Amino acid sequence: MHTLMLFTSTTETPRDPAALHELIAARAQEIWSRLGRPDGQDLEIWLEAEAEIQATLHHTLRHPRLPPTS
Repeated sequence: MHTLMLFTSTTETPRDPAALHELIAARAQEIWSRLGRPDGQDLEIWLEAEAEIQATLHHTLRHPRLPPTS
């Protein structure tokens, strides 16, 4: 994942909102598949994916040389 390319600096301002959306969508797809593709959990899964991506980006910006924690 090339998350640093989304940002202009350590201000956590996305340079490309479409790229951020794609990262979240891809992660949501992974979570949805892992959960057995349940119906009716779209929002919950999206919010989980969004939180994970935001946490990864935040960690990467604060600690650019350390791997993200899971």
